[in-house]
Amino acid sequence: MRNSNAAKATLSTKTFERLRALVQKHAGIDFPDEKKYLLESRVKPRLMAQEVPDFETYADRLEQGDTRELANLVNAVTINETAFFRHPSQHEALEDTIFPELVRLHQQGRSGPIRLWSAACSAGDEAYSLAILIREALGPRHTNMEYEIVGTDIDTEVLEEARAGRYRKRAVRNVSQARLRKYFDRSGETFVVKPSIRDMVEFKPLNLTKAQDMRRMRNFDLIMCANVLIYFNDTSKKDVLRGLYRSLRPGGYLFVGGSETLGELEVPLEPVRHEGALAYRRPTNGSVSSRA
Repeated sequence: MRNSNAAKATLSTKTFERLRALVQKHAGIDFPDEKKYLLESRVKPRLMAQEVPDFETYADRLEQGDTRELANLVNAVTINETAFFRHPSQHEALEDTIFPELVRLHQQGRSGPIRLWSAACSAGDEAYSLAILIREALGPRHTNMEYEIVGTDIDTEVLEEARAGRYRKRAVRNVSQARLRKYFDRSGETFVVKPSIRDMVEFKPLNLTKAQDMRRMRNFDLIMCANVLIYFNDTSKKDVLRGLYRSLRPGGYLFVGGSETLGELEVPLEPVRHEGALAYRRPTNGSVSSRA
C-alpha cells in the first residue's frame, strides 16, 4: 500500500520549497519554480525505493539527518547527459594550440606533470576523451612528458560507471571508427575503454560548491567544466568560479559550455578565442581580486 501511495504522490509547493532547499544546500543545484515538475519526477523514485507514502514524509526524513538518503537524493537530481568528443571546436583548440602551449610552459621550467581536470565528469566520457587527445596529440612527440587527468563528480553512482569505462552506442556516436578500433573493445552493443586509456584517468567524488572539497584541487593546467554553471544560481556560480580560478595555475585554461559565458561574474579570467572555441585563461601575473 505504501508503494501504491508513493506512486500517486504529488509534490506540494510547500514541500517543493523544502526539497529545493535541501538540494541547493547539499548539491548546489538550483531548481527554479518552473522546474518543480522536474524535481518531482527525479525524487519520486526515491519515495518508491524508501517505501515512504508521500513527499512530506520523505522531506521529514532528510531534514532529520538521513545522510545516506541525502547522498541518494543528490545522485537522483544530478544531470548526467554526456558523450565522447562532444565539443569538437574545443578539442581542436586543445590539439592545435593549448596542448602545445602547456608543453612549452612545462619545458621552460614548470614543475610536475601537465594536469587536466574534467569537473562534473558524469560517466567519464570527457575525461577519457582528454586522455585520447593527449595520447594522440602529445604522446608520440613528448615521450618524457608526464600527464595527470582527474575526473570528479558529485554523483557517486555515475563515478562507478566512469571507472568501469563501459558505454552504449549513443555515448560513442562522435567517435571515429579508427578511434573505436584503437581505444575501445567491443562487447555486443557495449564499447569498453581499453585499460591503456582507463589507467590515465583517476575518478573521485567532489562537490564544486563545497570550499573544503575545492581546496584539494590545485595547480591544474586545464579545467573542463562544460554545461555545469547553468544549473547553479548566481551566488553559487560565483562561488564555483572562484574555486575553479584558484584551482588553475597561472596561464592555465578553463573551458565552459558553448552557451555559457562568465559575463559579470567578477572572476579575473581572460577570454581567449581559438577558431570558434571560447576559453578563459588565468593571467600569468594575476591573483584573485577582493571581489573574487
